[in-house]
Amino acid sequence: MNQSIHLSDLWSQVVADNQHAYALLHKDLYPGLYNYLLQMVKDEEIANDLLQELFVKLWHKRKQIKVINNVKAYFFTACRSMAINHFRKIKSQISKLEHLAQTEFTFSPEDILVAAEEDTHLKNTMAIALNALPARQREIIYLKYYQEMEYSKIAEITGIRYQSVTNHVFRALETLRAKFGQFKSEEVFASFF
Repeated sequence: MNQSIHLSDLWSQVVADNQHAYALLHKDLYPGLYNYLLQMVKDEEIANDLLQELFVKLWHKRKQIKVINNVKAYFFTACRSMAINHFRKIKSQISKLEHLAQTEFTFSPEDILVAAEEDTHLKNTMAIALNALPARQREIIYLKYYQEMEYSKIAEITGIRYQSVTNHVFRALETLRAKFGQFKSEEVFASFF
């Protein structure tokens, strides 16, 4: 079953007050949401607290929300809003928006999923290359390739135009291809994405 359909089915059951379905939805979405939020707030405890608050709020508002076309994108958008609200609480509006715009996503070698590649040097090189990308490109690459989101959903979450999202991905991949040109193999680069 397609994950999107699975999540939509679970959400329909949640709207009908099925707590078990909400627990399954939580289990499916929590790891990706946690990693995404942790990249923004840089604090495990805050990330956990914000996610707990998010899931409690969405449970209480399930009857008002009703139908969600793309559950995963909806939760990621809500998660991003939680981070924005968190920063608003701890800083003035202007300094918070500047901080969010400059959110530094960092990739560790463990974040990079390489199916068949066990070469530690290659993993470290990829992490360095990803971390060298501009912050917005790192965020979009994370959502596109690590959360497997479509460009339109990334545009919704980040609040930028669809074309800008595709441009960011194109530029990031061009930069990464240039850095990995030394390996003389498209197969090596392709194994990352």
